[in-house]
Amino acid sequence: MKHFLLAGIHPELTLAEAEAVLSIKIEQRMGPMLFVDQAGFDGAALQERLAGVVKLGDVLFEADLKDLELKALAEQLADQIDVRPRGERVLFGLTVIGSSNDIAPLKKLPIELKRTLQDRDRSVRWVTGDRGEISPAAVAKLKLTTEGYDFVIGVSGKKAVIGLTTHVQNADAWSLRDYGRPFRDAKTGMLPPKLARLMINLATHDGQEPTSLLDPFCGGGTVLMEAAMLFPDAVLVGSDIDPIQVGGSKQNFVWLNQEGLVALSSEPKLIVAPVQNLGREIQQTFDAIVTEGYLGEPLRGHEPRPFLMKNQENVEGVWEDALPVLANLLNKGGRLVCVWPEFVVGKEVVSTDASAAAKRAGFRVLRSDLKYGRADQRVVRRVIVLEKA
Repeated sequence: MKHFLLAGIHPELTLAEAEAVLSIKIEQRMGPMLFVDQAGFDGAALQERLAGVVKLGDVLFEADLKDLELKALAEQLADQIDVRPRGERVLFGLTVIGSSNDIAPLKKLPIELKRTLQDRDRSVRWVTGDRGEISPAAVAKLKLTTEGYDFVIGVSGKKAVIGLTTHVQNADAWSLRDYGRPFRDAKTGMLPPKLARLMINLATHDGQEPTSLLDPFCGGGTVLMEAAMLFPDAVLVGSDIDPIQVGGSKQNFVWLNQEGLVALSSEPKLIVAPVQNLGREIQQTFDAIVTEGYLGEPLRGHEPRPFLMKNQENVEGVWEDALPVLANLLNKGGRLVCVWPEFVVGKEVVSTDASAAAKRAGFRVLRSDLKYGRADQRVVRRVIVLEKA
């Protein structure tokens, strides 16, 4: 059976994440809707693992819209509901993915489906959002994966793929780990747990999960927390030059244990040290190094270009120093996933790039085209994937 993964606001990152975790090349997609045909597909485990996927489910059928009237498509959807009875009353949501021109012919499909079900003497309620789609949070709240139906339809040209959602992202769990943790430092910047999880997943390759992971700029411990949830038996080490940040990591791990979110074989080792000294502080090598790194001085939105260029110079200088040290701490074939920021003020865009330093240190640059950020954000995170040659 074919399955779909619906990406959130960063579909390219989600595609890379899914391919890394599944160890496959995803060939078919319709915008943020990705399609997987893989034996042993475990939707529950994959939804829990992947940070970028907001919904996933089963592909029910594919249709050629040029040969199919709206009523006929509604009949097929009604048939799918009939073979999956979930109560006397039918509660359904329906989201159509595609360009405005492609999805225009399906604008009235939910109404047609409701009418078709009523003609079959079914009590029906169609639930929808402001823009026609229904959010993962609403799907969870209304129990549409178990007591109702959430259809997701991808459209490209005249071809449509119809899916039924089986799992959705747990927004409350992500929010708790972001805003509920005791130590958060807005002044130094806070790595979102979703991005931390996504970066950890990008460090996975060839079906091998890391048994050891280092974050050399650990801050409040977000990467280590997400790694602990994914790999409770892994050896985790974090370091930071700022003792306040390392203390915050310790606080957050105490909280993580109190919340029952981890059951670790051993607590992470946390070190106060600059990255240049880690070769003396750490007597082991790692399968993966995942870290955000230094993002430069905070921006207020009115900085001149020389300020941005100085920020660029400082960030690249940190990586010039760090990459040779980190190369010695990484196992051959291991991945270093990090962030090289892009500074945006008005029409000025200045990107940091330490690829030359990475190559000198013995790394291959696997990905440098992945970005995480909003349209109005002053610091866009470029997610970089390096591999030790």
